[in-house]
Amino acid sequence: MDTNKVKYTDETLNLRSFYLRFLKKIWILPVAAFIGAILAGGIYYLVTVTFGPERRYEAQARFYLTYSDDAYIRNAEGERVLDWYNGATWTNFIFNDHDFLLELVKTMKEEGVDISQERMKVLEAAGGPDISNQLQALEEAGVDVIKDESKINVKGDIISNERFLLVTINETDKELVEKLTDAFIKSLESYPTYNESKAFESIVCMSKSDVYLEKADNRMGVAIVFGAILAVVLAFLAILLIDAVDEAIYVPEECEKRYGIRVLGTVFQGNEACDLLRGELAKLYDKYVADKENIVLISSDAADNASFSEKDLESVKKTLGSDYDEKLSKIKAISASDIGAAEGAILAVPYGKKNAAMTEHLISQLKKIECPVLGIVFTRADLKFIKRYYGIK
Repeated sequence: MDTNKVKYTDETLNLRSFYLRFLKKIWILPVAAFIGAILAGGIYYLVTVTFGPERRYEAQARFYLTYSDDAYIRNAEGERVLDWYNGATWTNFIFNDHDFLLELVKTMKEEGVDISQERMKVLEAAGGPDISNQLQALEEAGVDVIKDESKINVKGDIISNERFLLVTINETDKELVEKLTDAFIKSLESYPTYNESKAFESIVCMSKSDVYLEKADNRMGVAIVFGAILAVVLAFLAILLIDAVDEAIYVPEECEKRYGIRVLGTVFQGNEACDLLRGELAKLYDKYVADKENIVLISSDAADNASFSEKDLESVKKTLGSDYDEKLSKIKAISASDIGAAEGAILAVPYGKKNAAMTEHLISQLKKIECPVLGIVFTRADLKFIKRYYGIK
């Protein structure tokens, strides 16, 4: 009768059973989402704020530019057009012009800024002239010339058209940003007087902003949402993995598939009962057990104590009712340690109990003493779950 049995370690997941049981654990997902969101948000805060880079301050100045004739060139069609005075030109060339930097250093000193303690970025234009003498002059003026990173960031953007320039000054020292902005305005307004290219007739500052804290790239919301989603996915996968290796039995058919032994019926916790399943138990009991004498009932979790077997036998009696009192009187509840010669044995396998190895051991012991297993009674079942599984109203 056990030729078609499947080893419990090789069983496939019963998806219907899994999802019905998962509904009872679904509260885990919002809890996991909450915890994941808190952890992700906390980690993001620690990385970007607590242990992140120092916050920087910014100030902006807007300038109106009046170009001279020298700023214009002839294009391929012979048309007179303005040379490439775009944002990149201002940021990478004009703001790093030797004469402009020296003027800026001079003005900063007048503003009382100790520029020897500051770091200014000086770029070398690719393919440009040798500026080693210019760099030396800057160093002599007190500028710490660097090539890779800067403590002071200055950026120019052309807004709307070539006549309007927006300068952004960015630094970690709020007071320095204020002084540097003032020095920058003075230096840039006087730029047309000392610039060798003579490209500008005048540069006038139209407005200057207050110093404000740089707007950080705040992705706290993204981190929180990502943490919540990741935690939900991991929680679901963990539940799925745990269920995949769960050796407990939740429906009668799993007993028959695993052990290759018929299931006589199902009894439930307490006084719960189902008329349909009660009728099935009665019919199969009459067919396979009623005509036998000296029958034992063993619960798979009753290793050396018959109390579990006695409780399961009592549940069978309550389910079948008083009409079966006489028929059930010949059944004796025993523990695994009391197994002996009998005309037949009924194995009680409890719902949701993780004792597959012990159940197999009991079946093996009964076979060794040539005591036939008349059937399995699936005990302590969850009535609501079983009804949902079978679709019983």
